[in-house]
Amino acid sequence: MIWTGRTDEAAALGLLLDRTYADAAAAAAHPRLLDREFLIGQFDLWDNHLLPAVAAGTAPLWKRRSAARAVWRRLGFMASADHRRWMAGHLDGLGLDPAALLGAERDDRAPFRSGDGRLIAAQQPVTARAAELIHADYDLTGGAVVGARLDVHGPDPQRIGGFVKVSAGSRRYPDAEAGPPELHFRFGDATALTFPHAGRGEVRLSGSPAVVVTGDGAGLDLADVRLTGRDVTWYPHDALWEESAAARDAVAGVRETAPEIPELAARGADLLGGLQLMIMVQLRMMRHAHLLRRGELAAAATLCGGLNAGLFRARPTAVRARWAARRMREILATQDGRAHALLRHVGRRMAIEVPELPGATAPPTPVRITVGTAARLLGELDLTGSRLRFVDVEPDRTVVHLDVRRGGRETIVVIVLTEPLGHAPLTVTPDGLTLTRPPTLAATADDIALTIPLPGGDWTPRAAAGSWYVD
Repeated sequence: MIWTGRTDEAAALGLLLDRTYADAAAAAAHPRLLDREFLIGQFDLWDNHLLPAVAAGTAPLWKRRSAARAVWRRLGFMASADHRRWMAGHLDGLGLDPAALLGAERDDRAPFRSGDGRLIAAQQPVTARAAELIHADYDLTGGAVVGARLDVHGPDPQRIGGFVKVSAGSRRYPDAEAGPPELHFRFGDATALTFPHAGRGEVRLSGSPAVVVTGDGAGLDLADVRLTGRDVTWYPHDALWEESAAARDAVAGVRETAPEIPELAARGADLLGGLQLMIMVQLRMMRHAHLLRRGELAAAATLCGGLNAGLFRARPTAVRARWAARRMREILATQDGRAHALLRHVGRRMAIEVPELPGATAPPTPVRITVGTAARLLGELDLTGSRLRFVDVEPDRTVVHLDVRRGGRETIVVIVLTEPLGHAPLTVTPDGLTLTRPPTLAATADDIALTIPLPGGDWTPRAAAGSWYVD
């Protein structure tokens, strides 16, 4: 193979990784544009593909392109439709053929076979036929709503995602010893959502969901949960799904197993590859609603932004090893407080000794909401134009994110209410997320009440305890 100096498939992987850090930095700098779900999807892709990508980018010239093509094909197979479009745009901008590298566009909601031959469910569109299969496979009577979520898509404040998780009462096919199945319903573009903040077992199901399918979307109605929107899918989290009517109905659409990635070791770059993997593992923690850390997004970009254009460059192993050692020394010598804090955190997992940095910036620490703190917490913020951007409801906890300002800058406040009290239904639409007046937070010795005034009316969840921090 003759090296031409042009961007090849391996170099494109490194540039995609750098682009991920650039996206993280942009989200940190502009919180109102933060698209939490999309960022998590990016980090998820690198969780399984970062080390193979680094191995391909540092492979000998005669293995480099073939190894990189295998990684691209696997990325194309695993990615959601949105993330595939992101990668396709990246490749197209570099003059590479997205279809040749990612594989032909396909229905990414077809079930597939695992390595041991089991049939694995995938997200399926909610249709009239899907409603029939849900009723055929599951008796929801006696089940419960065990989770619900709304999440604003950052770049488009008029687009919100919705998610509902329900525990079925029982299966209508052999139950064996498996635990109770869960059904997950997801709305990529919700037009209206209603779901309650309530304690464990308070939202019980009395039958199958009512599903209304229209020309441009679908509606779901069960117990106290009602959602309507477009791009509506469902997924059975069920260990015995292979025996279900839905599985039998889907067998004709089973797709191939995921492409294999060759096992190669990174040459002259193992430490930089491992460090980036640990950083991605840490960034993935933002999938937990109460662990939003924009500072870590900025820190990752400070430490690794632009790193991989050089790391994935074709060069002799000894030259790369010297370059990588120099870059590692530069990373360890960072004077950025947030970057240093992230580096110390991930470095402990890798036995990397990170020198002390006086005045390093620690991640935000949650403050417990009490009678003494409740009044002053909201007083620290500029609540003009505040927006409800995220709500995650579970049986023992409700997490709320609000877009606010502090010190003249946009930021996000994260409020965590534990041990819900009472029953507080929330109803929102994409154009009804801006608060009509400042929210209030009241605390007594027995409970906490958060009142969020929305165009559709006040929402007041109550809980036995809570905390908050400004990200």
